[in-house]
Amino acid sequence: MTEDDCAVTPCSSESSFQLKRHATRDQIVALPKEFRHFLAGGVAGMIAKSIVAPVDRIKILYQVSSQKFHIFDVPRVAGNILKGEGFQALWKGNTATLIRVFPYSGIQFMLFSRLKTWFLNKHAAENEIRKATGRSKREWGLSPTESLISGSIAGICSVLATYPLDMARAQLAVLRNKKDQRNSGLSTILVKNYKERGFKGLYRGITPTILGILPYAGIAFTLNEQSKRYIQNMTGRETTTIEKMQCGAISGLFAQSLTYPLEVTRRRMQTMGVVGCEDAALEALGLGKSKHNKVSAQVSMISILKSVYSEQGIAGLFKGVSLNW
Repeated sequence: MTEDDCAVTPCSSESSFQLKRHATRDQIVALPKEFRHFLAGGVAGMIAKSIVAPVDRIKILYQVSSQKFHIFDVPRVAGNILKGEGFQALWKGNTATLIRVFPYSGIQFMLFSRLKTWFLNKHAAENEIRKATGRSKREWGLSPTESLISGSIAGICSVLATYPLDMARAQLAVLRNKKDQRNSGLSTILVKNYKERGFKGLYRGITPTILGILPYAGIAFTLNEQSKRYIQNMTGRETTTIEKMQCGAISGLFAQSLTYPLEVTRRRMQTMGVVGCEDAALEALGLGKSKHNKVSAQVSMISILKSVYSEQGIAGLFKGVSLNW
């Protein structure tokens, strides 16, 4: 091989790599828009959930216990988990989260995108009629009502499709990870719940979840869409990536904070019969068994809310909310 051949070979390899990359990108672009949103939402959700998994587990431990929450106690709780259960215990239940979050985020963004497209096409047809009759066109984007409807429908469908995995994640999070022993896994938790209570056992706590996701998804998508619509109509250009991130972060924070008491209620209902048993990991918080350790057919969302309120008042209903910020 000559020196010229050696010089050409790396360039040829690089060119081949560039061609493959462009071909892959073209294949992705050729996919239906709804499917691209499904993939993007799923991948983004998996990455985000994996990053915050340790904090999420600590938050769940506080939500299902009677212990008061203090943000400065979080490092101590993490240290207790590391000492008592090992490093990987901080991600306990994250497998269920990853399996769930891809279809959850994907279905939510795909449905919202599809509904948004339907409304925008309807607007385009209306504007053609307005133009023909000499009337002014309506502004670009969804109306607040359309955003609310689209977000609520997308949120409910994604929750119903993936709820058993969310419940399993909560139960795994409150179980102690025993060193050098075989611990309960995702399949074990799901089978146990099904055997104990049948199909209903896989949807324990679904009522506060539905009541929470309706305003949460509706408000989050509405604020996000209306913020972007305001920027576009005010500036006459598309929103930048930074502006989209800001709109999404602010709308998500507001919606999540507003519906947080229903999340606390959901977690308590999901972990009935698990928290308070000898395998519960509540020692990490500095206390032993929890008060709500029995599964009762009479347990309702209202009784749980009353119980949490009687423990710590309004603060108990927002226990751990600052970890979402």
